[in-house]
Amino acid sequence: MIGTWFKEDIEHILAEHRCLVVTDAAGEGEYLLKYLPDEVKQLPITNEYSEIEAKYLAEKEHADSPVVFYAKKKADRLTFLQEYVQTCGMVVLDDMEAYVRQKLFAATGKNTHLGKDKLLLAAKLSEGKNVKWWQSVADGITEPLRIDEWLLDFLHTPAATRQKMDDTVWNVFRGEIYRLIDRPQIEQPAETMAQEVANVILQRLIANTIDGLLLEVYYHWADSTEKAESLRRYVSNYQLPADADSLKVHSDHPFLALDQQVTKQLSEAMKFHHDTAPVITFIKRRVESKKAKAFKPEWLSSVLLLSTFTVKGLGGISTYKDMATYYQRNFAKLDTAMRKIFVAWLNDQNTLRPLQEHYTLLNNELLTCWYGLNDQYRPTQQNLVVNALGGGKRTAVIVCDGLRLEIAEAIVNGIGDKNVKVAKNAEFAVLPSVTENGMSALFGCTEPTMNAQTRFNALKAVYDNVVIMQLDMLNEGTTAQRLVLNYGDIDQVGEKKQLGGLKDINNYEQELREKILLLFRLGYGKVVLTTDHGFVITGILDEADKEPRPDGTLMKLDERYALTEEPLQKKNNLIEMAGRYFGSNYQYYAKTDKPFVTKGAYGYAHGGFTPQECIIPAYELTTETNDMALGIAISNKKELQAVTGNYFTVKLQAENSKSDIFRSERKIKLLLYAGNTLIIGNMIYSMKPGETVNVEFEMAHGIDKVVLVDKDTSAQIDCCAIKKSQSRDIDDLF
Repeated sequence: MIGTWFKEDIEHILAEHRCLVVTDAAGEGEYLLKYLPDEVKQLPITNEYSEIEAKYLAEKEHADSPVVFYAKKKADRLTFLQEYVQTCGMVVLDDMEAYVRQKLFAATGKNTHLGKDKLLLAAKLSEGKNVKWWQSVADGITEPLRIDEWLLDFLHTPAATRQKMDDTVWNVFRGEIYRLIDRPQIEQPAETMAQEVANVILQRLIANTIDGLLLEVYYHWADSTEKAESLRRYVSNYQLPADADSLKVHSDHPFLALDQQVTKQLSEAMKFHHDTAPVITFIKRRVESKKAKAFKPEWLSSVLLLSTFTVKGLGGISTYKDMATYYQRNFAKLDTAMRKIFVAWLNDQNTLRPLQEHYTLLNNELLTCWYGLNDQYRPTQQNLVVNALGGGKRTAVIVCDGLRLEIAEAIVNGIGDKNVKVAKNAEFAVLPSVTENGMSALFGCTEPTMNAQTRFNALKAVYDNVVIMQLDMLNEGTTAQRLVLNYGDIDQVGEKKQLGGLKDINNYEQELREKILLLFRLGYGKVVLTTDHGFVITGILDEADKEPRPDGTLMKLDERYALTEEPLQKKNNLIEMAGRYFGSNYQYYAKTDKPFVTKGAYGYAHGGFTPQECIIPAYELTTETNDMALGIAISNKKELQAVTGNYFTVKLQAENSKSDIFRSERKIKLLLYAGNTLIIGNMIYSMKPGETVNVEFEMAHGIDKVVLVDKDTSAQIDCCAIKKSQSRDIDDLF
């Protein structure tokens, strides 16, 4: 606003005179010169020589332009410009306080009691403000400098923010900051001052005395994608007091060490059967708060779920189907929570063990119900992949090795696309729940086989056009109508790393989620996520926890099952299932999730008879495309499948829809593949309704497929195989 007033003064004089003088003895009004129009020539005056030079320039070089002489001295100290002072006009800024007060009174009719510093500060910060703002400032209602608008930037980049302020603004800002943190004002570098403010914020979070502006700034800081990293640096450099009480600190604090401390308190209370309520109350308050979420470890919500979970509703379960529904809707989330706790606390077994024992008590309730069912267990895994590929939709089936249903739940629940519909079908694995058995059933084999190619051939006997490949080979060039993607990473890492592999499994959730979304972008209308078996986390085990070896002659003893040719005489706590399996006639399973005493590593296992191993996902995800973009197609597909000669042309045709504003233009990429290898992928075209594009290529590098994708979304638009004609080339005859 002060700029507008100053500009009006200048324009009023220039309306009658070509030149005028601005005096500013203290130099406090120099910033106002930026408000002058570009056509006004500004000539600075520092001494008598510059007066002579400025006068010459005004009369010779700028004779046809308005001129403002700016002098950092009073008018009576000017020598060669006195004639302009006397005959043209002058704006006096020698006393900026008086100038601002006079302008403010003229605009509002009010005098203000603001001190000089705040008044001059308000003038500098009044750009873009109106008279109402000035009235509010003059009445003391509005602070001219909004500390909340500057403080976060200052904490994030102290030196850069200081450079944006001139001395007037900085002095007021610094005074307000020291008043805010209740510290004596001293001269110190911006970085040191910012560190002191950050320390006060962290101290008050620990003491739970933070409120007002500091708390508001902290919340904005912690939840800022751009600035949170600087807060992490302050937190990392801060020394936590040894006597910090983890249950009395502010529940939105940023300290991982305090989260670890409170979890250890909970674990110890569980171990000695003490009251856990105060600890759980604090964790609940911390987890449920939506503030500073980036500074709250994911596993803390898992700890809360574990400590508050109750097993309810088992009395109404009478069939395995009932149990599958119950597990999916209720217990699966507890298994997910415990898996994440294992990942976070595996290196601190003293803390982990009581948490695991608490989970075991809850899981035993589930297992007691599972093993007490009088219903007959009937595997439903046979032909799952075969059946999933049926129907008219373009379909992809992701076949995972060792995907627990709870992991599938976490995957699909995290997709977050409202256009994706999910049918959460739970099925039952064949027994033993191991890879060769489950995979054979999935692909439609009548007998289990160790040979993967034999399994694939069984599927191809039903669908000769099915494409089977590893999940990591999926790319924009994948065009199969029926697609099977194998993903064995989960089982492999579990068997190799045992409990240490659970950290990798966490990462696989995101990888699978991204692949599912990629499949939809590639034009698949249905994606099925399934597996050969689940697994149990056997966790930290003492020898006494393991199941003893069954008495009798065994053909094979695995961690989770035993095979025999003849029935065992002493079955004790074993479940017997008759049926041929790789030369055996009988299978035995312990009524527990603990392993038999074997030579294998412990921590991760499968093959047994528990809900976690046997209830498997066959989740069907579907989407309806709502593509409002311009439709573009490859128009010469027939020609491309019988190419003669050493060159071929891809012809693109955009639909004619000029009346639709949503279909006015589309940018596309043309991709050429040889098998699964991208040969050409940098050709981008922008097409409009009715337009055609013809692109010629050399038949080289084994190119056998062209794919058309949207440049912005990578959505697959069209594709076509490219085949060399078997007829004789005639190019060379002409």
